[in-house]
Amino acid sequence: MIQKLSRRDRLFILLVVGVTWTVGCVPPPTPIAPGVTQFPNFLFPRVPESMVDLPVVSEHIEAWRRLQAGDLSSATAGFSEVLSGNGMFYPAETGLGYVDIAARRLDDALERFDSVLEDVPGYAPAWVGRGEALLASGREAEAMSAYESALIADSLLSDVRRRIQVLRFRSVRVALEMARAAEQAERYGEARRAYEEALTIAPDSGVLYRGLALVERRLGELGLALEYVMRANDLEPDDAAGLVLQGDIHETLGDLEGAETAFSRAVRIEPTPNRQANLDRVRGRLAAMRLPPEYRAIPNSLQITRAELASIVGVNLGRFLEASGQNEAVLITDTRAHWAYQWILVVAESGIMEVFPNHTFQPENIVDRGGLAQVVSQVLTLIASRDPVSGQKWQAVREQFTDINSQHLQYRAASMAVAAGVLSVLEGNRFGLTDTVTGLEALAAVEQLERLASP
Repeated sequence: MIQKLSRRDRLFILLVVGVTWTVGCVPPPTPIAPGVTQFPNFLFPRVPESMVDLPVVSEHIEAWRRLQAGDLSSATAGFSEVLSGNGMFYPAETGLGYVDIAARRLDDALERFDSVLEDVPGYAPAWVGRGEALLASGREAEAMSAYESALIADSLLSDVRRRIQVLRFRSVRVALEMARAAEQAERYGEARRAYEEALTIAPDSGVLYRGLALVERRLGELGLALEYVMRANDLEPDDAAGLVLQGDIHETLGDLEGAETAFSRAVRIEPTPNRQANLDRVRGRLAAMRLPPEYRAIPNSLQITRAELASIVGVNLGRFLEASGQNEAVLITDTRAHWAYQWILVVAESGIMEVFPNHTFQPENIVDRGGLAQVVSQVLTLIASRDPVSGQKWQAVREQFTDINSQHLQYRAASMAVAAGVLSVLEGNRFGLTDTVTGLEALAAVEQLERLASP
């Protein structure tokens, strides 16, 4: 016969059953799927060799697996349990720092990582964790510095290296956009600071050095501008735009040889009409600088001599005359020691200027407009032999002058010179055969001939 249970006994049985039922109803820990990685950028806090034999290592690994499965509470409990058993086990402290990042407790995470690094400054997982926390806080420059420290501690962290490259690219892009916006607004000091900041991140960027050079030129710091653009061109030697900028600065500073070298390289790399024009201009200036002082004084001359006219033609049209095939040996007895001898020889051998029957050139004789027209017509005839269509226009026109008629010996030369736009008619529709010619007038006439002779 079953005895009747007392009230106390019944309560005890109910308590035991209830506890048993409750325990049985608690769900087991969530199993971790193999290979699950919730936080691929987190670096496992590896256990140093001095600690690998500690019994807490397996618990540490399991806690990390829980974290990567997204079970933050289990991960926290696991790492905390490890630390309660061994407070010196800093990999678990690092693991808790990563849990803090996952839970967006970024200040707590930084505090944990800094604590670990204070004791173990070469621990790469703590540096990576610090970088992740800083990056999540929007402190990209500091994050990049932390990642770089991680690479110093462990150079095999290729993922971290890629993160640094991405951050550098992003930081440089932002700085470059800021610099260019400041340039457009003509805030050149601000643009300079933006370029300088970007160069601390990407010190081997030709684009940044080139941009900084442009800003320094705007600020009038040509020495710095040249230094920066030369650095850019060392880094990117095939950038034609950078070489053009270098040439421009050289030319502004008066270094025509340096400008010629830079422009020549730019033309070889990427020829364009503008770049060729730069090179031709500098070469022309160089050639003029190397000319005798007597030639450089011609623009100031109120009247020019035969030698001066020969030098103007020879300097500006020498190549054209040599290519024309007109080259007859001549004997000249009065110009051997003359400063313009080489150009006198060119114009005499090509038939552009006459040698007198007594084999003299008479270099100091004054040139009048009739004499200049004669030289101009000789050059126009050579041009017409290569360009008959244009030549026909000059030769067919019969200009009307009030001071010379069509029967005059110098009429044809004067008419051609005016028809081709090389010489102008004077007031009253005069040509003025005997009027003297200034240096500037002679230079302008030959410059027009040079344009007509250009292909």
